[in-house]
This record gives sequence, C-alpha cells and structure tokens, in this order.
Amino acid sequence: MEIKTKLIFIFLALMVVLVSGCIEEKKKIFLDQPGNISSYEFEVFQDSWINQTPVNTSTYYILKDHRKVQVVNIVINCSKFDIYPPDTLGGNSEDKPIENFVLLVDPSNKIVADINTLREISHKTENSSVSYNLTQEISQNLKVIHLEFEKPVTGFIGYTHEISGTQSFGFMKPDSEFIRVVLPAGYVTGNRVFGIALPTPSNVTFDEKGRQNLLWISSKMGKREVAIQVKYYTKSAPVFFLATIVILLIGVGLVLLHYSRIEKELEATKGIFELEKEYEKKQQRRK
Repeated sequence: MEIKTKLIFIFLALMVVLVSGCIEEKKKIFLDQPGNISSYEFEVFQDSWINQTPVNTSTYYILKDHRKVQVVNIVINCSKFDIYPPDTLGGNSEDKPIENFVLLVDPSNKIVADINTLREISHKTENSSVSYNLTQEISQNLKVIHLEFEKPVTGFIGYTHEISGTQSFGFMKPDSEFIRVVLPAGYVTGNRVFGIALPTPSNVTFDEKGRQNLLWISSKMGKREVAIQVKYYTKSAPVFFLATIVILLIGVGLVLLHYSRIEKELEATKGIFELEKEYEKKQQRRK
C-alpha cells in the first residue's frame, strides 16, 4: 500500500512539473517614457518591394559595442505585432525586455499605404498618440512580447534590445516578408573560417555608410528555418590571419634553413675530423 501511495505521489509531482511548463505566464509591460526618435534610422526600404507596394519589413541594426541591437519595423495595416527578444535564444534580462520604444504610425483607415506616405511618417518628430498594449508572455519556455493596437496602423515601430556583446547575433524570425540585418561599420560575415549567416541570406550589399546589409525574404525561407544566426568579424581579420600564417611559415622556413646550415657544418667538421684520424694512422704506420 505504501509503495502504491509513493508511486501516485511521484506521478502527481511529475504531472505538476509538466503542466507548469505549459502554463502561459503573461504580464503587462509599462514604459516609463517615450523613446528617442532621433536615435533610429527610419529607412523606407523599397528595393525589393514588388510594384513598389510596401510590405512588412524588419531591420536589425547591431550597434558598435555589440551590446545592443536597434530594431525598426515597417508595418502595413497592423493590429497585432509579435516581438521576439534576443533572450528568446539566450541573452537579455527580463527586467528590460524592451527599451527606447518608438511609434511613428497613422491609423490605416486614414492614409494610403504607399512609399510617399511612409516617407512622410518617417519624418515625424514626435511619437504617435495611438492606443496600444504591450504584454510579455512566456509559454513553453518561449518568450514573446505582444504589441496590440486598438485600430490597425501603418508606419514604423522602433525598439532596442540588449544582446550578448559577442560577435554573434541570433533571433527568431519575425512576421515580416523582408528581414534585414545591418552589421556595424568595419564588420562583415561570409567567411566559413571566421563566421557566416544561417540560413544563407537572399542578398548581401553595402550601404552608403559602408555597412554590410543582409537580406532574407521570408516567403523564400524553409518552414523549419524559424531562427536566423549571424556570426560576424572585422574586415581585416582574414588579412591578419593570413599575415600571421605567412609569418609563421617564414619563421619555420628560417628555422629549417638554419638547421640545414648547422647540419652541413657538422658534416664538414666530421669529415675533417675523420681525415685527421686517417692521417694520424698513416703516420703511425710509417714509424
């Protein structure tokens, strides 16, 4: 009877652990103050839009210190937008799930969603006064921030995340057709020895500031490709690495050359020594 009781107790404990892992935990996010609009780049990215028709676009600007990433989203007729913080894959603390939150949007029913409208919105100097809710949800160990608007909006959503500080950046694929990562100036990716981007970007370019831009098209990505990982390095890293290899090879060559000279000198000395011994033997025979 005691054994059965223990087994039932263990079974119930396991059920509690399993169920608790599936329970959704939600909490509302309160922002102390509006974000700083001037700290973001509100670029109307139109190069890949079909027939110049705007679509949802997410751009990640990794800052020079590698400790923060600024995210700017172009949203079209959006009523709900999900934000996946980098700590979803390991990184940011729960105390600051989102920073420097900026909204430059207009109600979708009052504007025409085209390039000119987006350009006008991008030049706004004050945050838009629209009703919205920010909630953070943790379900099955996956963290997501829900941004919900009272009415559909069109425009820009900007925010900042803390990241690990290493030259590796990973994030969950957002609900956008175009996904861009802009590396800090002086850094690149693509060398299999130093770091690559996975999955492979659809396009790689450099902007006017000399920053490498990586582009993924969501509709062309596989269903299993739910995350993007970018490992990057300084442009000079391969050159320095090659120079180091060359210097090492030169050093090895000099050591081998020096060893070869010493070996020849020893052979010459040995030959002289043997001749001297032979000469001494002949002198003794004559006596």
